[in-house]
Amino acid sequence: MIVIACQVVLAVAGLFGLYQAIIALPLVGGLLPPLELTARRHRFAVLVFARNEEVVIGRLLASLRAQDYPSEQYEIFVTADNCTDETAAVARSAGATVLERHDEQRVGKGHALTWFFDRFDPHGFDACVVFDADNVADPGFLAAMNSELNAGHPIATGYRMGKNPSASWVAGGSTLFWLMQTRLFHLPRARRGLPCVSVGGTGFMFALSVLDGRGWRTESACEDIEFTLSAIAAGHFVAYTPWARYYDEQPTSFAHSLRQRYRWAVGSLQVVRLCTPSLAGAVRRDWRIADALIFSVGALLSGLAGLAWVVLMLAGALQTGEWNGLFGSLAVSATVGYVALAGFAWLVLRLEQARWRGDWLAVAMFPLYLLSWSALQIVTLFYRDPRWVPIPHTDTTSIDDLNAQLTP
Repeated sequence: MIVIACQVVLAVAGLFGLYQAIIALPLVGGLLPPLELTARRHRFAVLVFARNEEVVIGRLLASLRAQDYPSEQYEIFVTADNCTDETAAVARSAGATVLERHDEQRVGKGHALTWFFDRFDPHGFDACVVFDADNVADPGFLAAMNSELNAGHPIATGYRMGKNPSASWVAGGSTLFWLMQTRLFHLPRARRGLPCVSVGGTGFMFALSVLDGRGWRTESACEDIEFTLSAIAAGHFVAYTPWARYYDEQPTSFAHSLRQRYRWAVGSLQVVRLCTPSLAGAVRRDWRIADALIFSVGALLSGLAGLAWVVLMLAGALQTGEWNGLFGSLAVSATVGYVALAGFAWLVLRLEQARWRGDWLAVAMFPLYLLSWSALQIVTLFYRDPRWVPIPHTDTTSIDDLNAQLTP
């Protein structure tokens, strides 16, 4: 019975993978600019969430002040969340409106968002843009988001690029992961008229009407995915705009990366309980929601498939006693899979026209990056600790230097 159950899980996972592959094709090509239905300039509340980010927040605020968008059409709000350094002072000196939050019991960005909107007066604003303090934004970011609103898209996510991919192979691997998400998830869905399935936690925009006067209400450790899928279930379209480019600092150590991705894996499982039922009920209203429904169970299915594969391999070896054969087949499979994944990472890098010093090392190590994520998804089937753990941010590269270094 266990063997049959594992085979069923792997078969379903195979169908899931086949579906994602079909959605992603063709890999080549781009996206046409949105058709703007009005020339209106919307007013944005730009929301920045920071915890002990005095070293990096100044670069973000400088990039926001340098937007190619009328300064009177946006205001910057910084939530200094449980800060013990000079983050609030640096933000005030840069002209931002600063709110200081102190709550060590409810820690994490989802709680900070809820806290902020409980105090925010939306009068005079049309939409919000969300950033993390370690980001920097391209000058055209707000103008691109304004175009999405004018095209009738109430939610949009921008183009995410690693801020420090040369810092280590881990940072380069994380950057490759985001580029892969763009090429395999965001871009093909935008071309097919499907909503994007995750705003990615930062670098995204939403019309205040999406909140429907209820403020921000998320429960999971992945507030970004929960917000996105809940909005899709409620009938809102989530657009992708490659013209809203921003840079996001990536973890440089493997330990920090593992801890970050473990929390995301936990949150993805929480999202199954919180969002999958409402998505299933909404499919009858709009068939396009079926894509988000399938995505919502992806993390759970990946974890179960990994576990099923391990169980089947061990069961076969126990039944036959041929452990040498098991190790030999594992070695061959690992070698072939490693080369294939590295080759695919290289292809994505070229398709996205991304270059950085040491990108070859990120490509070479990317299969290990993905393997560790698969292991985390299996672990979260049995142990879940959603507590948020801070990751140090120290990269102070300016937006001009980044555009020169990381674009062709």
